Amino acid sequence: MNRPRFGAIILAAGLSTRMIENKLLLPWRDGQPIVRHVAAKYIKEAIGPVIVVTGRDPAAIRAALADLPVTCVHNPEYATGEMLSSVKAGLRALPAGLAAGFIQPADMPCVPTALIAQLTAAHEAGWNVAPQYAGRRGHPVLLDQAYWRAMLDLPADAKPRAVIEAAPGRLRLVDVEDEGVLLDVDTRERYERVLGSGARDDTS
Repeated sequence: MNRPRFGAIILAAGLSTRMIENKLLLPWRDGQPIVRHVAAKYIKEAIGPVIVVTGRDPAAIRAALADLPVTCVHNPEYATGEMLSSVKAGLRALPAGLAAGFIQPADMPCVPTALIAQLTAAHEAGWNVAPQYAGRRGHPVLLDQAYWRAMLDLPADAKPRAVIEAAPGRLRLVDVEDEGVLLDVDTRERYERVLGSGARDDTS
């Protein structure tokens, strides 16, 4: 049996401060909670292991994922640690020996499923990979294993992008024609706009 080459970290620990309710538990077009909808894309593409980092409402997030083959890890610093603390929690939970790991914010339900395979196909050892739409870098980022230690060593007040930006010559950008790599649902207004928009979503 072949060992998995890649893994995925789904960042689901946010406070949803710009919404009253937890945005990741809102229903998407398929009727499933957003966090489940996003995780299912990586499962469909046989990316494994899939780590979901929880923060706010961890029991409800776990319940939304109950029958999916994912591992939930809780970030105890979710309220104060910003995104970096969740990325670190996810990296620590991934097993050794993987070539690279996806970093995917859970509030981006329009990232196309087909993009996951496209990014893995573009990966080479020592290279990070990310999609680019209309000249703007989007998500998810496929972080090569060679950069995991640098991410784990970042100071608590740093941004995860600092690792990517420190090695610009080792970032492969994949041009895409789907703006879903840029679309999040950070507010109720944006959620309703994206939900009702023509943004493609190939798992709905």
